[in-house]
Formats: sequence, C-alpha cells, structure tokens
Amino acid sequence: MGDNRPPMEQGEHLTQNQGDDDAGGHRGQQDSDLGARSTESAQASSDGPDAEIAGPARGGAPDQRRRKSPRGDGRNARGRRPGRAGGRRPSAWKGYSPEQLAARAAAVPAIVYPEELPVSARREEIATAIAEHQVVIVAGETGSGKTTQLPKICLELGRGVTGMIGHTQPRRIAARSVAERIASELGTPIGPGGVVGYQVRFTEEVGENTLVKLMTDGILLAEIQSDPQLRRYDTIIVDEAHERSLNIDFILGYLARLLPQRPDLKVIITSATIDSERFAEHFGREQIGDRGQPFTVPAPVIEVSGRTYPVEVRYRPLAPDDVEPDSHDTGGTSADASSEIRPGPAAPGELSEAELEALTSPDPAVRAAARARREAIRSDAGSTALSLRNQGARGKGRSRAGSTGTGAGSSSGAGEPKDQVTGILDAVDELLGEPSGDILIFLAGERDIRDTEAALIDHLGARYTPDGRSRTPGAIEVVPLYSRLSAAEQHRVFEAHQVRRIVLATNVAETSLTVPGIRYVIDPGLARISRYSNRTKVQRLPIEPVSRASANQRAGRCGRVADGIAIRLYSQADFEARPEYTEPEILRTSLASVILQMAALGLGAVEDFPFLDAPDSRQVRSGLQLLTEIGAIEPAGAASARSDDAPDRGRRGPRLTEIGRRLARLPIDPRLGRMLLEAGELGCVGEVMVIVAALSIQDVRERPADKQEASDALHRRFADPTSDFLTYLNLWRYLRTQSRELSGSAFRRMCRAEFLHYLRVREWQDVHAQLRQLARPLGLDAAPVELPTARSIRAATEALEPGSHAAQIANGGVAAAVVALGRSADTPDADAIHRSLLVGLLSNVGNWDERRREYAGARGTRFTIWPGSGLRRKTYDWVMTAELVETSRLFARTVAKVDSRWIEQVADRAGLTRHVFGEPYWSTRQGAAMVHEKVLLYGMTLVADRPATLASVGTDSARQVAREMFIRSGLVEGGWHARHGFVERNRELIEELQDVERRRREHGLLADDAALFDFYDDRIPEEVTSAAAFDAWWKEQRRTTPDLLDFTRELLLPGGGDASGFPDTWVQGDLTLGLDYVFEPGHPEDGVSVQVPVEVLGRLTPEGFDWLVPGMRAELCVATIRALPKRVRRQLVPAPDVGAQVWAQIAQEFPTPPGASCPEVPFEEAFSRVVLRLKGVEITEEDWAEAAERLPDHLAMGFAALDARGRVIGRGRDLVALQQRLSGKTEAAVRSVVRGALAQAMAEAQERQGAQGGKSGRKGRKKKGGRPAAAQRPGGAAGTAGGSGAGAEAGTGAGAGLEERQGLTDWPRGVPGLGDPDASTIPASVESAGRAGLVVRGYPALVANGARSADLRILPDAAAQLGAHGAGVTALALARTALPTARVTSRWSAQESLILAASPYRSTEALVEDMQVAAGRMVAGRWAASASGTPLTEVRTREVFKSLVGVMRDELEDEVYRVARYAAAALKAAREVERVVGEHTSLTLLNTLQEVREHAAALVPEGFITATPPEHLAHLERYLRALVMRVEKAASSPSAASQDAALAFQVSQAREVVDKARAKAASLPADPQREALLEEARWMVEELRVSLFAQTLGTSRKVSLQRITRLCAQVS
Repeated sequence: MGDNRPPMEQGEHLTQNQGDDDAGGHRGQQDSDLGARSTESAQASSDGPDAEIAGPARGGAPDQRRRKSPRGDGRNARGRRPGRAGGRRPSAWKGYSPEQLAARAAAVPAIVYPEELPVSARREEIATAIAEHQVVIVAGETGSGKTTQLPKICLELGRGVTGMIGHTQPRRIAARSVAERIASELGTPIGPGGVVGYQVRFTEEVGENTLVKLMTDGILLAEIQSDPQLRRYDTIIVDEAHERSLNIDFILGYLARLLPQRPDLKVIITSATIDSERFAEHFGREQIGDRGQPFTVPAPVIEVSGRTYPVEVRYRPLAPDDVEPDSHDTGGTSADASSEIRPGPAAPGELSEAELEALTSPDPAVRAAARARREAIRSDAGSTALSLRNQGARGKGRSRAGSTGTGAGSSSGAGEPKDQVTGILDAVDELLGEPSGDILIFLAGERDIRDTEAALIDHLGARYTPDGRSRTPGAIEVVPLYSRLSAAEQHRVFEAHQVRRIVLATNVAETSLTVPGIRYVIDPGLARISRYSNRTKVQRLPIEPVSRASANQRAGRCGRVADGIAIRLYSQADFEARPEYTEPEILRTSLASVILQMAALGLGAVEDFPFLDAPDSRQVRSGLQLLTEIGAIEPAGAASARSDDAPDRGRRGPRLTEIGRRLARLPIDPRLGRMLLEAGELGCVGEVMVIVAALSIQDVRERPADKQEASDALHRRFADPTSDFLTYLNLWRYLRTQSRELSGSAFRRMCRAEFLHYLRVREWQDVHAQLRQLARPLGLDAAPVELPTARSIRAATEALEPGSHAAQIANGGVAAAVVALGRSADTPDADAIHRSLLVGLLSNVGNWDERRREYAGARGTRFTIWPGSGLRRKTYDWVMTAELVETSRLFARTVAKVDSRWIEQVADRAGLTRHVFGEPYWSTRQGAAMVHEKVLLYGMTLVADRPATLASVGTDSARQVAREMFIRSGLVEGGWHARHGFVERNRELIEELQDVERRRREHGLLADDAALFDFYDDRIPEEVTSAAAFDAWWKEQRRTTPDLLDFTRELLLPGGGDASGFPDTWVQGDLTLGLDYVFEPGHPEDGVSVQVPVEVLGRLTPEGFDWLVPGMRAELCVATIRALPKRVRRQLVPAPDVGAQVWAQIAQEFPTPPGASCPEVPFEEAFSRVVLRLKGVEITEEDWAEAAERLPDHLAMGFAALDARGRVIGRGRDLVALQQRLSGKTEAAVRSVVRGALAQAMAEAQERQGAQGGKSGRKGRKKKGGRPAAAQRPGGAAGTAGGSGAGAEAGTGAGAGLEERQGLTDWPRGVPGLGDPDASTIPASVESAGRAGLVVRGYPALVANGARSADLRILPDAAAQLGAHGAGVTALALARTALPTARVTSRWSAQESLILAASPYRSTEALVEDMQVAAGRMVAGRWAASASGTPLTEVRTREVFKSLVGVMRDELEDEVYRVARYAAAALKAAREVERVVGEHTSLTLLNTLQEVREHAAALVPEGFITATPPEHLAHLERYLRALVMRVEKAASSPSAASQDAALAFQVSQAREVVDKARAKAASLPADPQREALLEEARWMVEELRVSLFAQTLGTSRKVSLQRITRLCAQVS
C-alpha cells in the first residue's frame, strides 16, 4: 500500500490549486496566471511556486540559479546570497571543448530497459524514428514508461554528448522526481556528479558532465533569452504536451520556427493523451513534389499501447437520466459541458466545525467520544442503510472498461438522482470491497474536499483514523491534497503509511505526479477551469466538466502498483459527448506577457507566430491593451522612433517603448515590473520590490482548517487597515527582524508556530534577491527595507497593554514595532508606494456602490473584497486590488485604499481616460468659459461633474469658443469682475448712453453686442482665452497703449441721441425730485417714475404729473386719442396726425412756466379745450374715465418712495394710494429727520456755550440719565418725553426745533422748540434739511389720544395737522374743565335716568365721558365761531388756550345737560322703534322691518353721542321717529308696503351716490373741506328718509336726490 521509495520532494510543496468558491485558493499570480488551471490548463504555468517566473508566461528573463548539494533537499544555509548570474544577460554559449566532449562521451552509463514497460518493447522503432527524423511524436498510455525511457533511448543513440538532452516537465516536483527515477535506473547520482541533473526555480543541479537535464518548461523558456538557438541542447523532450499551457504552446511554436535553423536538434513530443495528428502536422516538413508543388510531410507518430497494469473503468452516473441500458444505445442525455456544477453536501456529511475538529483530533479519547456520538446519531436515523450499502457493494460483479451500471449499493431508490457526495460514498463502498489499495478521489476545490472529508469521516465511523497510525484492522485514513496545505500536510501524502488511504485531491494529482500506493480512482468529472474574460478583463474559475483526455489522465493515475479501477460518476454517453482534448490555455488566458517577450525577442506579431492553435483575436487585443495601458508598447498606429529596436525587421508586431524594453528584462508579470519602474521614479523601490516579490509567489501565511482562528489572530498583528500591500511590508519587516535575531532552526520553529510557511518565506526572500539583482542593470537600486531597532522593539513591548492579546502572544512587541515603523516618518510615504502599485493595476480599481453594497469595477464588473483581506469590513470610496478572481462571485484579493486623483493622474498619463464635456458656460468667478468635465476609465466614473476651463479641452475649436465666450460674456456682457480701468470707464459710458435709449424709449440707438465684440476681437490676440491670460497680456500692453480698449461715444452711439425732452428731475413747489426711466414694455415699472423720499411723500400732490415729461407728451396725445371711447375716437382720426396737431397747439397755448416741470392747467383740461377748438369734439368726464383705464401704463407717471438708504419701500402709479399706504412710514421718517435736526442744533448750542466757558457752559451737558439738561421737562409740564425732535426758533414756519411729548393734560410749556419766553407757543411748521438738499417740513400738532389727553407730535403734512390739532386742543381744554360724573347725573330726572340707564354704553362713567366730550366740542366750536374766539386749528399759544378754557368752564355743564336730553330723547325713540318693529310680523314687511332695525342700530350704537356731529345730535330723535312712522305707514295697507319699497329705492340711490363720492375721495389727497361735504351728504340722506317716510315731521333743510347728487359732484 505504501511506496517503499524514499519520500519525494521533501521541503517542496505542491502547485497552486484552482481556488475555492470563496476565492481562497488563488492569490497574486502573473499575467498569464490569473487564476489556476485544471488538468487541461498546464499546471506548470498556473501554479505559483511550481511555475517558473521566466519565459513568456512569466516575464521571460533568465532564472536565478542556485547550486544545490547532491542531497537535493531544497534547502540552503541561512543568510546565503544567491548567485549573480541572473542579474545580467549571459553571453552566448560557445559549446564544449574536445576534452569536455570526450569526458561527456565516456560518462554515458550502461543502459538497461525494464522489459515490463510497453515502451521498452518499442524502443528500436522509437530509436530509428529519432535517428531518421528531426521531430518524433510518441503517444502512449499512462504508465507505459515513456517519461523515463525516452531519455535512455536518446543516450543510446549518442544524443546528449554534444549538447544536453533537455527534458521538460510542467511541474517542479515532477522534474525532480523524474530526474531521480532516471538517475536511479541509470545507476548514477543525481546532480553535478552524475549524468542526470535537474533545474527548477532557484535550484540548479547540473554539472559539466550532465547529459540529461530535467527542468520545467519555464526554465527552457528562460534560456531562450540568452541562447535563442538552444545550443546547449541537441535533443529536446517535451513531456505532458497535452496540457497545452502557455509555456508549452510557446515552446512548440518556437521550436517549429527554430528547427530549420538547427538541423542537428532533435525534438520529441510525448504525452499519454496527445492529439498526435495535430502535432504531426504542426511539425511537418515542407517539401516540393515532382510537379513543383509544395506539400507537407507530417512528423512520424509512434503509438505505444498497453501499460504495466490494466485499469478497469466503471461508470456510475449520479443522475438517472445518465444511466444507459444494457444495449449499446448511447443516445442518453449527456451533461452540459458548459454548465457550472455545484454539488450539495450529503445528509451524512453535515458536520459542524466542532464535530469535524473532534473527529480529526490527535487525542484518541476525543476522537472516540466523537465517533460514539456520531454512531448514536446514525443508529437513531436507521443503521440498516449502511449495511445495505456495504452488502450491495460487496455483491457487485466486476466489469471491464465500457461496462455500465446503476451504482450498486446506492441508498437512493432506482431512478432517483444522487448528489456528488452520496455518489462518492457509494463508489468508496464499492472500492472498499475490492482488494486492498489506496483510493484517489478528484474534486473541484477545497470546499468540495472539506465537504467530502466530513462525509467520509461520518460514513466510515470507527474505521476512520486521523493520523494513520491505527492498528485496527480495516482502518482507513482520509488525506487531503491541495496546494494551500502546509508543506508537512502535502508531503504526508508521499510518506510511507501502514493503513489504507483515501486521498482527496484537486487536479494537482492529475498529471506528472504519481501519488504512491494509488490503485483506485473516483472521478466526478469536474474541475475548475481558468478562463479569462475579454470583456471584464478578469480571470474566472468556473467549475466545468473535464475533457476525455483529462478523464483518461485521471484514470491513468491508478493501476501503477496493481490492476486498477477507475469509477466515473457520470455516464459513458456523457464521457463520449465531451470534447476529446483540452482547450489550450492560449485560447482562454491573457497574452500580455507573451506579447511582451515576443516583441523583446523580435518574434513578430502573435498572429504570425506558429502556435499550435492561433490565439483568439480578442485575447490578443486584450494583451495589447494591457501593455499599452502600462506604457510597454507604442499605441497602435504610432511610428517607431528607431527601426533597430526589432531584430527581425521583416516581421510585423508591436514596438516596445523604453519602458517595455526594461520590463522585458524583469522575470515577472509586466504589471508588477511596471510597478517597480514607477517606484524608481517615486523613491520607494525597496518597499515596492518586497511587495512585488510577495505578489509573485504563493501567500506565506497558512490557515489550517482546524486552526483558522488562531492563525488569523497571529496574522492580524501585521494588518494595515487601509492596505493589504502594506500588510506584506509589515510581515516582511517582521520576518527579516526575526531572522536577524534568531538562529536558523529557531526561525523555522517560529514560522511553524505562527502559521508561516517557511519554504515560501525562503522563496519570497529568494525572489526578492533575484529582483534586486535583475533591477540593478535597469538603474533600480533597491535600498534595504528599514527594520526596527532593538530599542524600538523594547519600547513597543513596554507600550503593550498588560493582559491584552498582543502582549500575551509570542513576539508581540516585535510585531508592534514593525507596524509602528511602517507608519513613521522614517519609511517611504505609503502614498508613494500605492501610487507605484497603481500604475500596474489600473484595470483592477473599483468604486464603492452604496446601493448594491459592492464595488463597481472596470468594464462593468462588480466585485467584493475577499474575506481574508484586512479591508473586508471597510467601505472605502476607491480601492485597487492585485487580482480579481471569479469563483462563486468575483473577489478582489490584496486590496488597498486609493485616491481617485491618483487614478486619474496615472490614467491620463497612459492616455486611458475618456473625458466627456458638457455644454460650455461662463463662470464669473473664474473669468473664463467653463465646462463640466466627466472623466471615465474603463466605464468607471473617476470624476462626475468637475468644472474645467473650456480652453483646457485642448482642441482648436474649444480654444476658439473659449476666446469668443471670454470676449462676449466677460468683456461685452460684463460677466467678469475685472479691476482694469478700461472696464469701469466703458461700463460708465455704456450706462450713460443706455439712459438715452430708456428715456427716448427706442431700441437700437446704442451699438449692439456684435459691434462691441468686433471692437475687442480686433484688439485682443488669439491666445487670450480667459481672464488669467488677458491679465498677463494686458499687463504689458497697457504700458504702451493704455486707451486701446476704451469705448468712444461714436462707437456706442453712432446715430447720435437727443435727450433734452427727458429731464432728470421734476419740480413741484419747493420740491425737486429725481426721475427714473425704465424701458421694458410689460414690466410694472415701465415708463418714468418720480423718486420721492418718504419724508416728503406727504407733501406731494397729484397735480401736474398727468403731463409726464416733455419728450413723452406727443406720444401721450396720440395715445389719449386712441384710448377715448369709440364715439369720440372716430372723430379724431387718423390719430397720429390729429395727435401731432393737438400737441403742437397745446405746446403753443399752454407753455410750461420757467422753473416748473409742466403747464399750470391739468392735461385733461388743456387737451379737451384744444380738441374742442380744433375738431369741435367735446370730451366728458366719463370719456376721460374710460380713457384713463385704456391708456398704456407707461404713459402714467409712477412714484417710488425711498427710505433713508435710498431703497424703494413702496411703488405705484396712484400717488394718493401710495401716500395712504405709507402714511405711517412717512410720519416716522419726518419725525426722524426733525429729531436729527434738533439733536444737531442742541449739540451746536452746547458747543457754543462751552466755547464761552464758565459754569454756564456746563449746564447744557447731559445729566446722568442721558438727556440734555436743556431738554429736561419742567415740573409744571404734564406727560412724558416722546423723543427728541427738531424745529426752528419760535414762530410759524421755522424754529430751532421741537421736542415731542406724550400724554399731555395741559398746554405744553418749557418744551424745547416752542416759542415765547416760557416755550409754550406751538409753531405751524418746522423745517429741516433732508437728503439731496430737500427741505423736510414737519407740522406740529396736538393729537388727541383720549377724551382728556393729547400728544405733541410732528405730522408729515398740513392736512393731517388741520384734521388733528383742533381735537387735541379740545381734549386739553376738557382735561382742565371736566365735571365729576356724580355732578352730571345729579341733574337728570328720574325718567332721563331710567332711559339713559338702558343706553348701549358699558357704564354710566363711559356715558357721561362721551357726553362731556360732545359738549366740549360744541362749546369749543361755538367759541371758535364767535368774534372773540379763534379757529381751533389756529390755537397755538397758551393765552388763546386759556381763553378757550375759561369759556368751556362757564358753559360746559349746561351743554352737558343739553346733550344728555338729546341722548335721552334719541334713546327713547330707539326704544319705540324696537317696540314697533317687534309688533309687526307680516312677511310682506320683512324687508322693511329688517332695514329699519339695522338703521336704528346704526344711529344709536355705543359712542353715538360723540360719533354724531354736534349739529345733528338734536335731530337723532326725529330720524328715529321717522323710522317708527315708516313702519306704521307700511303696515297700514298692502299698497303702502309697495309704496314703501319704492321710497326705499330712492334712499338707496342717494346712498349709492354718497358711496361713490366717498370712493372717489379716497383716491384724492386728504382735504378737510371734502370730508365736510361728504359728512353733510351723509346726513342729507337722513333728512331724505324723513321727507319720504315721515313728511309730517319736517326736515331741517330742503333735501332731494338731486340736491344730494349736486353736493357729491363737488367732491373733486
């Protein structure tokens, strides 16, 4: 069962596995190795350490050589430096000397052939073919002996003397094992002392007398660099050619081209499953026939049939549809070769991690307890299934190849499908019934191995032994075999063992590698196939069915020690439907490295190279694209600067750049090499070289399945939260520090304890050393990476928190020190390192998509970070990854955070970005034409919406448009805030001349933008496209021609312009107001408007503004004609001509007085008079009203009220409405101006007093309270100060100022600003200087704020003063003479008291107060009308006021009693009205009663005594009695009710006339006389009611509807 030979390849490890579903099985490989391969895909080129880094698939530079001891144990002394041969290109091989040739010929040993091998029986035929032909193809079954016997046949023919026999193998372990086997059969030592040697990566066991050299195909490719003719060899044997890896395909193509130049060179192609005819045609010789036509003679093919032990193939399909009948009908359904098959775990294999760990524990007690628990579970579920299965397996009859069956012993019923694990268990049971022998099971990946291992452990039960040392009969050991296992676990498979084994392997065991003791094989027929996506540019690893050749290779792994059995878990029909041979790797991988090395070797284009299978054009384009991306080749179509760069000038192909030529000399992936070159520019070569070396090998960190948590915890010490690349650097520092401090054995023990693969660590160091040697000729001197000092390690150790995990684990201080060193300023900037790496990884960047919670990568890919990465829990905006591998999903491995700006810079430099520009726009801030730029890289948005100057786009058209936009938007339209003098001068001139257009209301007077553009275009040079460029040019230009860019009036106003009819100001009285012109038809401000400071708004009157300005009066005349009613308008046609005549006549008859802005008569009057005289047409007031509604808005003067800061606070074309709306603001503004003037006057007075000196100078200073001493109110003055005011000296119309007071109850005295020595005379007005020289005039008045108090206030206009002062005087007089309430009520009779008690007033006090107010008004009115009295509005002195008070004191009491009698009579009549209305309920009187009730309530509301004018108070009783008589009369008969309605209609007509008059008055300035007329008309309506409804009561005056109408007509 075991192999008696010594364990092979101790210290070696297997090739890189295909990866697991979570991307755990693959890591940073080179360009041609992005993802591992299946059996069909050349394990040598795909699998990390076993594949050479040299050659087209790796980078193609000479391999670093290392001499080894004859032991071949693969180990070197610690600290030993590798040789320097790889650092420079070796010289051409000159051949052997005669002495050397003689020695080599004498060294040929005696050759003996094992007769049991089928090849031995055909050796003479093979020897003849080799002697007579240059190329021979030997095809034979696995185990036929061709690998070991062909070199011996060549030696027997004399080959290997003048040159070595080169024998290539796809894997290092295969090269070493075959070398040992051949040396053993020849009886010679291996290495320099014998005739058989080998060379693999970093190990060369070849001497001067070596005749047969075993090597990997990568080594042979590396030697092509230094020895293009392969002069060192006279024979080349290419073994396992069926794998068709990149290396093999390139070797075959290169040899096909080389053989005509080397007629002495023999080539032997061999494999067990080779397409012989295809290879024969490829190496065929072209000859000329008898008729001169060329034809090809294929190379000879020798088929060696048979093998040492036969292999029986059994088919056990999992799906019932695959089961074939006993007949030869093969029409069953075959498996879909393109589908990805994911087997699910079987029920028996569902083990938890804890159970699996217990079952595999090295402790026998733990394993026994776990098995007991599992046995109990199986017993509960039914133990008969296992026995039935075993019985079925033992009873199954044997059949030879091609036999069919349903898989005896299946636990499933016939016709039911089985999952893969169940099928494997059935097959194992079947094979366990066969003679003893190990079983090899092929699985697609690590996860399948783990699932199957768990199922087997559970299935085998007590027979399972975890360590292979059990002496129990029938014990079985389950051993996994895949690349990510530690070296010890891998070599365990090759060790001698005592118990039967089941080996669970990926396809690493498929070819070239013979696992000892294997007699049986189980083949599910699946493998992970590496496929490169030309669209996404990533390597995918889907699970696919293997080809027939691969299936035969798997079957050939058994039967090496005895008759073998291979069970295939698919049908024979499925097998026969599969492709016969493996799809070549060149058809499914990236070709960048191949193209680079072919260009360096001058081999021409890939399309012209004699590959066995021409690569897909898409893959060629993809490789060219990658090389262009990193700057290794010139872009397509670019002319080469030097023709001697390509040795073979006759061949077409890509031309290398200087970067490409340097990259071709580095034995690594072109992207990794590009990183190194960039690091040389950024000063971080040493650090990047460490990272590149790490990416070139398999990860040195191990994660055993049973100790994942422990290993992850130890590895986490070196993790960087932003970069897995920096994690490699931290780990490197740690390893170098530890190797410096520890001995060799201690260092190995440390690696083992901390789950670091020692051999991979050594390999990492070797690759780094090799790269340093190779980089030196390129000028890349890599300084050693800084390591922590002993002091820093002690400090880091002391800084660890006691009891923490970092403090408890071994070497925690060292790990902390190296991490701290990486973050310190003593090491190169991490940004520089990442920028160097980014140059080679532009295709592998991604942007975080928050919505989908994954990264969006290049060309539409989407990926997530591999779970083993230190960034797996991070969500950085942009990341780069060393590789993208697709298993169950697309994973990013070795990830780092990057800045999008770095990506853009690198991509721009490589010419890979695509810039998309939006529509240009003008930026005032930048002073340039701008565009929104979108930067794309491989479909990724690097910049979404970045502003950029239009000129930076780089095209001539863009620069031209940018210049035009600068001139048009920046200079012509003023969209640039320039500080140059010419800009301000031009702007002022334009604004000045634009006003001509606005005033004349004509477009086109000013030069248009096109003329201004031409002006600038002629003077500004072409290179000026922005404000910055203009500033640079103008700085020099203005020294010679400072007025070069100044506009002239002739340029801007070519036709001239007269604006004399459009003045700047409007004069009304003593006010001179500014005018503003707006020419925007349809705009509310269109036309001319007067700019009125709000403090003088109240003094303005509408008179004269209807004339507009002189320049618009001709248009006004024409527009007026068109606005008149049609009956008038039709008599004044044509309107333009008649309007011109009317205006000419108006201008002649109604000239504007000097100093005025308009004629003295209203425009309507002048227009009417002229039209009547010229045309005989009379225009009525109604006509004018209609014309006013139809007149265009711009022909009505507008008014804009301005506050103290010049801001518009109100605007409108109705001056009166504007005054009413802003009355409060107007009064406040006037008071503010007057207060300011008073404060200034008082300050000046104080200054004068201070100048005089003495104590008197200090009297005017402010007291503690802050009020000036002169402003302190004397004790006799009532009220409180309302703020400081202004006025002139005592006297009407002027004063020194006036201070307002509030709450006065007596005549003010001692108030600053009042006249007379006692300061008690109130001036009629006060004047102050306002804005722009305007005189602001205030009108002091006493304003009543209650029945017995008043305020001294400054009012904005005389009308307000006239309406308020009299009431205020009366209120102060009443305050001096008011009677007590009890005194007033004492004179009422009982009946009067009863009636007045029912009044609408809230209290008797309110009633008496209202009576006294009304009586006071009556007394004051009579006094003002008397000969000795004075009008109340003119009472401004204290003496006159005292006279009024004396009269009121004498007459008030009697007048109050008289008012009380009037009120009692009115209230009595009102009660009678209520009684009469309540007695009548007829529906015919409903309207009458409702109107009477409402009217009576309106006559006697609360406060009716003062609300009724004094002269009408005595008539209230009569008005109310008339209402009683109206009701009684209307109720007398039905006809009376109808007559009442007719009379009520007349009253409504009268009320409508009065209402219209009030509405008209509301639009006119305030006028006390107008208000008196309206009040008289209102009471005439009451007299009209009496005359209509109660004629017997009589009226106080003659009244009628016509009289009322005539009275209201006076309102104007």
